[in-house]
Amino acid sequence: MKRIIALAAATLLLAGCKTSDAEEKETLRISAAASLMDVVAALEPVFTELHPDTELVINYGSSTKLRAQIEQGAPFDLFLSASSADMDKVADAGLIDADTVIPFAENGLVLVSADTVDGDVTDLLRNPEGNIAVGQPDSVPLGIYTKESLAAAGLWDGLDGHLVYGKDARQVLTYAESGNADLGIVYQSDAAISEKVEVVGKLPSGDTPIVYPAGVAEQAENQAAAEAFIEVLTGDEGRKVIENHGFALPEGGK
Repeated sequence: MKRIIALAAATLLLAGCKTSDAEEKETLRISAAASLMDVVAALEPVFTELHPDTELVINYGSSTKLRAQIEQGAPFDLFLSASSADMDKVADAGLIDADTVIPFAENGLVLVSADTVDGDVTDLLRNPEGNIAVGQPDSVPLGIYTKESLAAAGLWDGLDGHLVYGKDARQVLTYAESGNADLGIVYQSDAAISEKVEVVGKLPSGDTPIVYPAGVAEQAENQAAAEAFIEVLTGDEGRKVIENHGFALPEGGK
């Protein structure tokens, strides 16, 4: 009987230890642009190995949508944006510690298709024969960059009636991969990781560079972990992952 009681007590003690360990685990809440999904996934085990007591909770979406969530009070510790404009807005509103903002990647735009397509990008867009998937031009950074690029080249207005809009960069890629759109305009990083589309050609650069900044919340509950993730992101391992996923390093980043 005494042995049974001792075993029960030991079991309760172990259970209490496990509960205590779980309670001690911290959370790092990251709001990240959808186009960074694979980069963050690749860096998650690197970060976890260095910080095993911190659990990552990641919210993906278009940077403009994430910015709106932040402005409406959504909890977060770290914002990884595909748009300097969206980062600037939350920093100007006092929601991001401006001293922590740092660019960590750059990107470009390409025209892709699930089928083999011959022809010059300009000619294909000037005389479209099917649907073209693009990001929402008023609310998604990919769409904003796309409209700016094509408008500067005199190609945007001619696409009326041929456009299929995606809510974020990954949805645009999915439309092109599935053939729901004949062509798609996506980030070069998304094209690099896709095995279902071929790059037809590059789009001309717009006036706004496609720069990805990171920034820590002004009222971060886990500021130390947020800063530690930025260190991983901008360190040797992070730069390697960024380049391996089709991004470019920001000027002076090598």
